[in-house]
Amino acid sequence: MSIKRTSRQDSRFIRAKTIAFWDINACQMPVGLDARDISASVNQTLMNMNYYGKLCLRLYGDTDVDKIGHTDDTLRFCGMPRTTILEQILVDLYGVSLFNRGTPFNMLLIVGDLSKDKAILDAFSLLPKRGWVNVLVCQPSAVEAAVFSSEVQLPPWEKIVETAFAICEKKEKERVDYRKEIRRNTSQS
Repeated sequence: MSIKRTSRQDSRFIRAKTIAFWDINACQMPVGLDARDISASVNQTLMNMNYYGKLCLRLYGDTDVDKIGHTDDTLRFCGMPRTTILEQILVDLYGVSLFNRGTPFNMLLIVGDLSKDKAILDAFSLLPKRGWVNVLVCQPSAVEAAVFSSEVQLPPWEKIVETAFAICEKKEKERVDYRKEIRRNTSQS
């Protein structure tokens, strides 16, 4: 897997906060996972790419809140058509950019096909030119990768989901092993 690295990926962004804008309609939550699992997977992927700052997920989509799972992440909007979701992401992109003006941060867009969404493409091309925004992108492998003037492409969405399942399996194995150890210790007493 090759990851495009840009000159913008410098020490200013290594420990900077990453704000993720996740279209949960285009990059759906698989059955058996919730937002905490995906958050852990995205966080691990970012750390593997040398981004160590705090991750904040903003979820956008048309889904039942109960299906997402209880998290501290922000579910922005439910019950909207895709174009409205992308418009709201765009508004929030600019809001976050203004709020964090001058403070380096990473902006991650987790979305589907953007080839027809010129406003999002333009925003993600212009924001890095300000000098304090680093753009990261994650999309399903089936869509044409969006090309921005300065961006780092994360592994495809399917790899993020695969990693989330692996993290869940590892946690479950650790819980089972821990329970066995407790039983062993109590039976020896």
